Amino acid sequence: MVEEMSERKIRVLKTIIQEHILTAEPVGSRTLAKKYDFGFSPATIRNEMADLEEMGFLEQPHTSAGRIPTDMGYRFYVDSLKKSELNSPPSIEVYLQQLAKEYSGIEDVMSGMTRLLANLTQYTAFISEPAFTESRVNRIQLLPVSKKRLLLVVITDNGLVNNKIINLNKDLDEKQLEDLNKILNKRLKGVLIEDIDQEFLSNLQLELQRRINYTAEILESLQKEMSNISTKKGMKIHLDGTSYILEQPEFNDINRLKKVLRILDREEELQKILNDINNDINDELSIRIGAENELEDMENCSLVLARYHIARGASGQIGIIGPTRMEYSKVISSVDLAAELLSKLISSTGR
Repeated sequence: MVEEMSERKIRVLKTIIQEHILTAEPVGSRTLAKKYDFGFSPATIRNEMADLEEMGFLEQPHTSAGRIPTDMGYRFYVDSLKKSELNSPPSIEVYLQQLAKEYSGIEDVMSGMTRLLANLTQYTAFISEPAFTESRVNRIQLLPVSKKRLLLVVITDNGLVNNKIINLNKDLDEKQLEDLNKILNKRLKGVLIEDIDQEFLSNLQLELQRRINYTAEILESLQKEMSNISTKKGMKIHLDGTSYILEQPEFNDINRLKKVLRILDREEELQKILNDINNDINDELSIRIGAENELEDMENCSLVLARYHIARGASGQIGIIGPTRMEYSKVISSVDLAAELLSKLISSTGR
């Protein structure tokens, strides 16, 4: 069907999409004829619009209304965008580079980047922390929170930090905790996260039992947490700009709004979306439009995702969630540039 697209049809389709992105209203042939100099008659515009609707690129929400793009229309539009059409805000590179000066830690850089990207695009932005798969342990610290609660802190060689509360059935005194931290750091420093499996920890348990009677529960929690962070189940997601969803006319429908907010409010839902996309593709940039999203609640949304990389193969995702009526050229270029600069910022911050 795409092969049947003449240059004239492509021009009409792109113009309708660009007009709809600006106005959020159905676009009629009269509007196109008045605002744009196509060089052909209004009757020809109407005919082309009718053909595009029949081909599945446009739809008519109401009998008397103009047309709006379908997911298929947006997909064609996105796939046909030329590099020269991908223009990010001129200020983005300057602002992103300032993050390195304003924030000292990796988490601060990610939070700042998410906020900045949301403000620049006026959509909801998110960043998933990098997967730990190819990271090595740099330091482990068990810190007392209360009598029967410990905070497990895992710091990797590329500066990533993962925290987890461990609940205990028995108390550990200060000397036991000190010994445990010494032994764990001696045995785990420099070890790949993914190599800290059940067999590794069982051998460690035998050594620890000679020094400390009560460690099985701690090692069980440690093994579970290492498994989580190496398989991305435990990755943290930084989210900003949720309120921008409320400003989009598409979500004046309360049922549509509830569906999207339900996902944004649950980190595990976002993790599932990112894991599904990550397992599906190997591309550095991914765009899911409307029904292309596997979750039904995302059928009125588009996602633009880019992968960023830091030292030793660790990577995460940065992206935008917005309506299918998204300003794609601006969002794609902004996300792509943000991923590139984030890679540099985190790598330099983590050293």
